[in-house]
Amino acid sequence: MNTAGRLLSIYDKLVGTGRGNDIAMVKVWAEVFGLTPDSPTAEDDVVTCLQALRAEMDNLRVKLLALNTPENLMQPGLTRFRNVSSTSNLNAGWNGFRDEISKPENRLVFAWADWTLRDDSEEDMCQEQFDELMSEIDSLEASLRDTEMALYLRDFVQRQVDAIRTALRIYRVQGVRPIEAALHQVAGAYTLEKSRLEAAQSVASESEKSVLSRMGGLVEKAARVADQIDKIRKAGEGAYGLAKTVLPLLASYVSG
Repeated sequence: MNTAGRLLSIYDKLVGTGRGNDIAMVKVWAEVFGLTPDSPTAEDDVVTCLQALRAEMDNLRVKLLALNTPENLMQPGLTRFRNVSSTSNLNAGWNGFRDEISKPENRLVFAWADWTLRDDSEEDMCQEQFDELMSEIDSLEASLRDTEMALYLRDFVQRQVDAIRTALRIYRVQGVRPIEAALHQVAGAYTLEKSRLEAAQSVASESEKSVLSRMGGLVEKAARVADQIDKIRKAGEGAYGLAKTVLPLLASYVSG
């Protein structure tokens, strides 16, 4: 799927799902993005996804302009979709936006752009892979809560978990790019903090080492999935590049 295809999919989920008119937009968007509406972090998660969505609209516009696409061909769909996705509308009701955003001309913009950018597509992560990674994160965070750990080690692991979780949360919006960025961030943390991390690991308990090992396993899985997804877009060039970059940094932690 490419940038336009992802936006088209989100648009279809927004307008193609039957729902009550008085539902607040924060709950509408939680449903569209596959979030848990009653989660304590639901509103923050929706804001994160909406910011990513609007950035992806900007990305689409840049790509189309680079192909000398006239601005008027992107309208009115792009502007209307951007308006309805404003975070200032979270407490407003769906009934205030439904009619205008559901007009058929809005969808045409993303449909033809999806065809135009068909050579820019990447493989989609299957739901099973996505669920497995999210489950791994949930389990790792549970271990973080239940394990007595040095403050530095706990903070280090939590930072990497947060980066990967956020990237996965916006994967359906922006594709593999956020995951790649998160893994580069993780690789940077392992590199820049190598001496301190090794010192902390040398005196760590077995339970602390177990958490570090599981963290390394999560990063490894995410790197392999990201490389698999991006293989089509790169036409095989650079395939498994992230895994080759990240895995050597994790070797001592995964085995430890």
